[in-house]
Order: sequence, then C-alpha cells, then structure tokens
Amino acid sequence: MSDPLARAKDVALRYLAASPRTEAQVRARLARAELSGAADEVVAWLEQLGYLDDAAYARARARSLVAPGRVGPRLAERRLVTAGIERGAAREAVAGAVAVAGPGGEGEAALCRILAEKRARTTDLAALDDRARARLARFLLGRGFSGSAVARTLGVYEDAAG
Repeated sequence: MSDPLARAKDVALRYLAASPRTEAQVRARLARAELSGAADEVVAWLEQLGYLDDAAYARARARSLVAPGRVGPRLAERRLVTAGIERGAAREAVAGAVAVAGPGGEGEAALCRILAEKRARTTDLAALDDRARARLARFLLGRGFSGSAVARTLGVYEDAAG
C-alpha cells in the first residue's frame, strides 16, 4: 500500500477498531505512523462515516469515569482533557454524567459517599478515627472530588444550603 491516504485510513480504522477515540488521539496515532499529512482528510472522512465523534466520546467516557465507586468530577474532567476533549465540552459531559450517576439526584456528594464507604469498608464513616478520616479525605481528594463534597461525606461540616 504505497498511497499515503489509503495507508492513513487503514491505520486510523485499525486504531478505532480497538475502542472509541478522540480526534486528537487519531491525529497522534497518524503522527506516530508518520502520516500527519493525511490527518485532516482522514479525520473528515471518519467524521462523515460517524466513526469519530468527540462529543459522543466525551459523554460515554464521562459516564464510565464517574460511575459509582470510580472517580470524582475533577479527575474525570482532567482525563477527558488529556484525551483531547476541549475543557468546556469535558466539563459539560462530566456534569451531565454526575447528574445521572449520583443516586437520588445528589450528584457529587452521593458519588463521594459511595467511594468513601467502599474504601473504608464501612457505612458508618462517623466511627472512623481522625487518622483514618484524614487518610480517606486525601484519597477522595486525589480521586477528584471537591473539598466540600469530601467534608460533607466525612461529616466535617454540614452544608447549610442543602
């Protein structure tokens, strides 16, 4: 296959066959194969076929990332941005996923509580000693939950508004 466009299409299709990808990921794969010159045409072709849709990728990946017991909204957003999704689109996809994933419509706080209980192996988070609570707080913050969600989950303070 000497035609660079045909070769680029073949490389892109094989790459997409493994799992859904973003436009940026496809472009990076074509660059690694030294086919950057054909990237614009290949991306347009893939979008026309419906094989490449960054918005659909962002929504599906956000739902997967913020599923109960996984990661918080901030880490999910960072992972989407790293995959090549524009920051605003990533934030919107994560917000939609959090609204759907949080049981009872509680969103981030509910997701944080689920992961905290899973990690602590108890539903009685109030019974944790200060050291265990601090360790759990660091874990939850590292997983991308906001400080206010972590504080509410661990009983450090009650949110007066809600």
